[in-house]
Amino acid sequence: MKIIIIGNCGSGKSTLAKKIAANLSYPLLQLDSLWHQTDYSSKAKKWFVEEQINFMEQKNWVIEGNYRSTIDLRLKQADLIIWLKINKFKAVWRVIKRSILFRLNKKTRPEMPAQFKEHFDREYWEFLKFIASYDEKQMSELILANSTKQSHLLIIRGRKGQEQLMSYLLKKET
Repeated sequence: MKIIIIGNCGSGKSTLAKKIAANLSYPLLQLDSLWHQTDYSSKAKKWFVEEQINFMEQKNWVIEGNYRSTIDLRLKQADLIIWLKINKFKAVWRVIKRSILFRLNKKTRPEMPAQFKEHFDREYWEFLKFIASYDEKQMSELILANSTKQSHLLIIRGRKGQEQLMSYLLKKET
């Protein structure tokens, strides 16, 4: 099964992806980990696309992250699209908390490359504004335009939904 996990920043994509990958013994690609090891150049963007394409050649996988510029690649191959929905204010709070904890202890986000640094600057403020203005309508349109007929979309809100999803996936794999 090919699974993608999308949602606003701070919605829990990484945590859920790790759990699914571990429980199903699927390879996991975390897009933040991939992207943040680059220099963000046009050459890096091409590499980013190629890495995703190469990863998706496997029979089963989990990929987490939005990256709208390349989401069509993943949507076209996904069997299951998991969309984590969260209140925007809760998302902003989680990202701020995550950033502070990461600054204090790099081990809190092991998926991030060693050279990754967050700066509490104007760019970070713009990032928080982006989270607060997350456009669910635009994401819905992307999903509709790029997913295939075999793709299933699950919208998950909260821990209980995630627990039900895990039970479903574990039963499906046995």
